[in-house]
Formats: sequence, C-alpha cells, structure tokens
Amino acid sequence: MRCVLPLLLCAACTGTIGDRAEPPSIPDTDLEAFPGQEFACVSDAVPGPNLVRRLTVNEYVATVAGALDVDVSDVAPAEIPPEPPSDGFSNTAATLVVSLAHVEAYEALSETILERVDLTALLDRYAPCRESRCEADTIDALALRLYRAPILPEERNALLPLFAAVREEGGDFEEGTALVLRAMLQSPRFLYRTEVELGDGVRELSGYEMASRLSYLVWGAPPDDELFAAAERNDLRSDEAIIAAIDRMLADPRATLAATTFASEWLDLDRLDLLTRDEERFPEWTPELGRAMKAETTAFVDTILMKDKRPLRDLFGAQFTIASPELAAHYGLPEPDADGFIDLQSVPERGGLLTQGSVLTVGGNESSMVMRGLFLLNTILCLDLDSPPEGVDTTPPEVESGRSQRFYSEVRVEDASCRGCHAQMEPLAWGLEPYDATGIFRTEDEHGNALQQDGSVRFASSAPPVAYASSEELMQVLAGADRVRDCMSLQASRFAMGRKLLASDGCALRDLRERLSTSDGTYRDLLIAIATSSMFRTLQGEEAP
Repeated sequence: MRCVLPLLLCAACTGTIGDRAEPPSIPDTDLEAFPGQEFACVSDAVPGPNLVRRLTVNEYVATVAGALDVDVSDVAPAEIPPEPPSDGFSNTAATLVVSLAHVEAYEALSETILERVDLTALLDRYAPCRESRCEADTIDALALRLYRAPILPEERNALLPLFAAVREEGGDFEEGTALVLRAMLQSPRFLYRTEVELGDGVRELSGYEMASRLSYLVWGAPPDDELFAAAERNDLRSDEAIIAAIDRMLADPRATLAATTFASEWLDLDRLDLLTRDEERFPEWTPELGRAMKAETTAFVDTILMKDKRPLRDLFGAQFTIASPELAAHYGLPEPDADGFIDLQSVPERGGLLTQGSVLTVGGNESSMVMRGLFLLNTILCLDLDSPPEGVDTTPPEVESGRSQRFYSEVRVEDASCRGCHAQMEPLAWGLEPYDATGIFRTEDEHGNALQQDGSVRFASSAPPVAYASSEELMQVLAGADRVRDCMSLQASRFAMGRKLLASDGCALRDLRERLSTSDGTYRDLLIAIATSSMFRTLQGEEAP
C-alpha cells in the first residue's frame, strides 16, 4: 500500500482545493488617502476570502502532538521544506505551497509517527472496540482529532477498504488502524486547515470551524476535548462564549508558545540565529550573543504579554529587561537576578524592544539609519514607502572619512529629491544612533563624533513630525501612539488570518480597532478583538453555481 498512499493527497486535493471567489470590488475613492485606510468601512463589504492554509511546520508538529500524543519536533523541521515569510509571516496561505518534496516529507513523517504512536492507548481512548463492525466508528473518532471536524461520508468510504486489505493479508485490527492513520496523515483534511466546501458562499463559521480557528489563534495547535465538545454543541457563537474559551486557553502553556511565535515572526528574531558581524570591528561578537539577544526579546515579550498581562504599549516603554549575565555584561548593565530580570529605571537609555540587541542589530555593521528606519517604519508603524520617482539619482554621496552616520542621514533628508521617503523613515531611527551594530550604547563613534539622540516620528507621510529629544523619549512617543497600537492589531490580524488584509476587511478592522481602544490593550484584549470580529467569524468561499 505504500506507493498508493501519497496519491490520496493529490486525488483528494482536486475535490477540495481550488480557486476562491474574489472579494467585492471597492473603488479607491471610498478609501482614505493616508495611513489608516485599512480601517475604512464600506457598508456593503464582507470580509476578505478565506484561503485554504497548509499547516506550517510548527503547526504540523503541534497538531501531531495534540491529536496523537506524538512528538516529531526533532524530525519535522528537517523533513518539511521551510516556509518563506510573506508580509513578515510564515503562515501566509499564498506561499504555503505543496511541492513533491512536501509530499515525500509527509509520507516519511507518517512512517515516523506510526513508529512512535502508542496505538493501543490511542484506541483505548477514542475507539475501544476492536471488531470489524467498529471500523467505521474508529475512522470517525480518529478523523475528528486529525481533521479537526467530522469526517465526510465519501472520505470514510475511501478509508474503509484499507481495513479490508489488511485483513486479507492476515493483519489484525490495530494494523488496519495504523494503515488508516498513515492515509489520514497524508490527507489534505489533515495537512490543510480546510474550512470551505465548494458552494459555501458567505456564512458564519460552523462550531468545528470556529473551534479550530480559536485553537490555532491562541495555541497554534488543534482543538482539545473541551473545544470539540463546545463545537459539537455549537456553543462558540456568542461573544461571551468566545471570551470564556480564550480565557481558559490562555492558561495553557501552548498559549505562551503561540504568543512568542507571533512576536518572533513579527520582529524577525530567527535572523539572530546565524547573525555575523565584522570580526575586526566587533571582536566581542559571538553566535551565542545573537542567540542571547533572541532569548532576551522572547522572555521580555512573554513577561509583558503573558506573565504580567501588561498593555501592549509596554513593549515599547517598559523599564526592565530579562537577559543572561553574558548579555547584561555586553550591554554594560547590572547583573541580572536569578530569573534574568534587570530593573532599568536608573538606565534611561534602555527600556522597551527598540533598545534590545534583537532590534539594534538591524542595519548591518554600519548600523544603517536607512535600514533601521525602514524596519521601524514597516514593522512598528505598518507604513510603506513608494519606490523612488523615475529618474531620481539614488547613488549615495561619496563617504568622507570621519563623518558620522547622522551627517549623511541629514544630507539625504534635506535633499529635495530624497526627502519624500527619507524624511519619513530616517529621523525615526536617529534616536538609535548611539547604539552600535551589536547593541552597545556609546556617546561617541569611532571617529570621535558626538552621537545625537534627537529626531522625529511621522505617523503618516502628510502628518507633522512629532519631535523627541532622546532615545528614552522616542520609546515613550511610540508607546503612547495610536498608530503603533493600530499596527500591532494589523500585524496580529494578518497572522491570525494567514493572508493579506484587504479593503473589504475594513469594517471588521474598524470594529476591532474600536474594541481594542476601549479596553486595557493587553494581548488578551487583542485576541478577543480579533476572535469576535466578523473577519474572523465569517467565512467567504465560492458562490454556489
């Protein structure tokens, strides 16, 4: 049966995976012409289409663990081809393709899973009957966990002959179950987060669909028994039921992993795993230092979002960090306590994400203000820059030895042909000039130039700049800015939906924004605002023929 099973993947895809209906066309004149247009609401618009998403590597590992109590975290990342980020995230449906390498990986992993699963315990829990008359019930019980929804009759009928094939060769019930599991593990119903059946049109999510969306939003993992029970009762329809489910789920350790996974992708922390620096200029740099910076930001985010349940704005202004002794010494900070905690109230140049090495290493060996500014503009403010106008000379000026980064940055900002873009992004990064390419704070550069910290932030290309006098003030300006909160809600919504946000999502995003602005603005509030939005609860498939 080995050579036949991968074909189940392809054959089944033809019936369930296809092009989705385009969202309704909304004229550009109905949208605001400045940042914030994502929240423009057109009354007759329905949220954007729901795309079928393949499980990411992390979701695959979590789904196998949740459904079968099998850990494949040691092999799955090496077997499954990596997901290229799109719009900053690896779970964007449009890039989660399936190649021949994926098919072969899923086949190999199905064998590994069957070697590791405790089949007897699994059957005892979900399908204790071992007689031939129970084959259909066994398929139904296992499919509910693996497919995250009840199996369809035609799917059950396709799997039942596998039991018969094993019996004909003298195999027993458990061997038949193992073959069925191998087929399920290579089925699109397992490998994809399928929610849309052909002809669905626009409708509210079913109980099982809502349970699955909630579980992957909060846990990055499949529903548990309690969510399945709520789905069967169709209880996940009211705001109150959704909030109660989220509160229960946030107490589970999987919620912490999902939160830090989101933050890691949002801030591109994985680049620190292999980050290098010029050995002559930065002899103190080691790969371990980069990984310690990643761990610092992960622990900081975990504390803000999950442990202390602080407002999201504290990500930018909180006066503490959590670092290893080696990293603290590198920064020149006091020795951390046993938990890695360092109080920064007496260290004004430190505090919040932007003064951590994970962000300060953006910009390469030169600590480029262009690269740092663009990172902050895109990642923290969700603003994009247009390409330079046609014919503009983008050749950088000749560098004179001894000049500071700030000198050339001001040249670009003041140049009439450059200022349109550079005036929006570079003054945003001026407050970070004292930090070198490894995150060390200095008052002078290698040429003896005094390093400045004053600059300004433009929250829209047409808005007046908001000035700040120091890196500390920059953190506070960002911490208190509505646009920063809005950007976090947009980034989290992209991650939750696994797709680009469209103009047709405007009404849902506006309601989400209003709900978040009237709450404490915690991570819990953000999850609730997303999960109770029409964007999250409404499904748009194809129109019925």
